[in-house]
Amino acid sequence: MNQWTDLFLAMPMPETWLHGLLFIAFGLHLLFVLLMLGTAALGLLFFMHTWMSGEAGPQVWSKQVIGTHLGLKSLAVVLGVAPLLIIQVRYSYAFFTATGLFSYAWLSVIPLLIAAFLLIDLLGHKLEARSWLAFGAGILGVGALLTVPAIFTGALALMERQFLWPRFAENGFTLGVGFLPHWGLRYLHILGAALAFGAAFHLFFSTEKHPEKAPLLRKWLFGAILVQAVIGIPLLFTVATHLNWNVIGAVSVGIIAASLVLWVLWPASPPRLGAGPRSLLALLPLIFVSMLVTRQFLQDRFLAPGHAQEEARLRERSDALAAYQQQALAAFTLKLKTVYDNGETIYTGACQPCHGQNGHGDGTAASRLIIPAEDIAAIRADRDYIYGIL
Repeated sequence: MNQWTDLFLAMPMPETWLHGLLFIAFGLHLLFVLLMLGTAALGLLFFMHTWMSGEAGPQVWSKQVIGTHLGLKSLAVVLGVAPLLIIQVRYSYAFFTATGLFSYAWLSVIPLLIAAFLLIDLLGHKLEARSWLAFGAGILGVGALLTVPAIFTGALALMERQFLWPRFAENGFTLGVGFLPHWGLRYLHILGAALAFGAAFHLFFSTEKHPEKAPLLRKWLFGAILVQAVIGIPLLFTVATHLNWNVIGAVSVGIIAASLVLWVLWPASPPRLGAGPRSLLALLPLIFVSMLVTRQFLQDRFLAPGHAQEEARLRERSDALAAYQQQALAAFTLKLKTVYDNGETIYTGACQPCHGQNGHGDGTAASRLIIPAEDIAAIRADRDYIYGIL
């Protein structure tokens, strides 16, 4: 029985339910991650622009943008717990293998997030009083924060490519032209989405008292969506072998929605379109959902063969272990009937290995002791004396 090292556990719910929960939980987490990343990056850029251009007056706008980072980061971190827990159950073999191979980078996420959050908070507190300190803290903090999605996208990309696990274990990040371009483009696509959704968030929720900033945020949103399209084309080619009609359909919806956003934001648009960006409230969620659905379809295409193989291996091993089921249950039932709070059981488990069955100091472990085991059978004492020496 020593060759069996896997622990077979029953799923807490049907896999289709886990699949749906993972999609919803990851979607909520990703939304606030994008808002958090976009807010941090845009807040730093707005601060640097105001500071280096020599504009007089306090940094009210930059302070307001950076001030929203606290709530967004809290929601992003809290909502990130659920997808991590679900994916550990849904794709335990692939997830734990990939994060194990990525272990050094994976573990660095914790100190990176701690440093990033503290430094960005320092940026928000010092951007008016000590600009140089705020600048340094902002560069380091945003840099640390933007490193985290690079680690996550790398780990997920490796998780989806089981054939690369042995090569990665042997050669590390020198995996050739197939993996690294996909990883880099996937990471840049996340950064572009962060700038787009961050700009849209502040366009609707931070310009009420600063309407003069709306054109600037529209430009950022327009540019970020355009960059998303430019990055998305080569990114799609890196997964061309796994495309199917579901993926193509989801991508097409996203492309149409992104094109409509660019049309609405185009500087030469008719006034009724340029002045009424409320249509963005429908188009941007459509882009987000299409991006999320595309990712889910592709992940399923990548992971399905390996997952089916592991399920077949599980059934094979379960059949091999079925002959030992009654034997194991009998031993387990016997253990359940054991009473542990009596002298005989305590002596058998704690004392007998050294002192022996009859207390003569001749137990199986007595020969390995530096100080010989006492012949407790020869001791003559009353209860109070024994309690005293114990």
